[in-house]
Amino acid sequence: MTAEKKEEENHLKIISFEKLYNTEFFIREPRVKKQNWFYRGGVFDSLERPKPNQTVIWFKNCSAELLLPDGECIDVAQNALLYAPKGTRYKILFHGEKSDGEDVVAAHFQMTDRAGEDIVAAQRPVVCLEKPDLSTGLLFDALAEECEKNVICIPEVNAGLYKILAQICQKQKKHTTGNRFSRIRKGIELLEGNNSMSIAEIAAACEVSECYFRRLFREYSGESPVGFRQQKRIERAKQLLLSDEHYTIGEVAAELGFLDIYHFSKTFKKLCGVSPNRFLKSGGET
Repeated sequence: MTAEKKEEENHLKIISFEKLYNTEFFIREPRVKKQNWFYRGGVFDSLERPKPNQTVIWFKNCSAELLLPDGECIDVAQNALLYAPKGTRYKILFHGEKSDGEDVVAAHFQMTDRAGEDIVAAQRPVVCLEKPDLSTGLLFDALAEECEKNVICIPEVNAGLYKILAQICQKQKKHTTGNRFSRIRKGIELLEGNNSMSIAEIAAACEVSECYFRRLFREYSGESPVGFRQQKRIERAKQLLLSDEHYTIGEVAAELGFLDIYHFSKTFKKLCGVSPNRFLKSGGET
């Protein structure tokens, strides 16, 4: 079955972790639980019922085999993080479970884009972090403990999940950039740093043609190099306009390398839907 067919079947929009790195998304209905599988037979079976939510599982004190309906088997090492998208079906065989304490910590949640449409980061379960650092494990534990309370601080749980997902996105982005996009890595860094070099100069710095750079960068970011840089500049412009330094619109335009105030205002309105003046008057509400 093709990726397009699977996406249509699940009615879910797929945005990979590396693309989520630059995407606004929202978490709803968070729930984090410590689980012990020693006394539950060491098996979780969801082959007959699709998962109703997104799940990130930290295999804290055990390893596992994850079986998919098509027969594929995914090995999950102890301490790894597994991501399972909404709508998937699978079976987990746990190994090395403990008679006391938790074997895994599972975070369940819904994830949507800005329009409120359900999104997933992969078509099927995947090991998203093989060796998370100590702070990630501590965060999982803290979130599980918060969810055990009678009154849960939802913003705190959401913030923790955003942080975990951000770490996954950063690792995936770094891995992807280091492989498929390694030839234009320097150009990616230049554009992310709001460098004023032309696209032709950036391509030359990567020792590739401008056409090749533009094509590969669009695959990487989903937009053109110029559009990407403009978006980054406008994000920085918002920060400067709302900062305590009280920058004027002209000063912000000059700081970010726009030709003049008119060019800056036109670009700002195109990307934000309001002029810089109206943005300031609304206190950042767009």
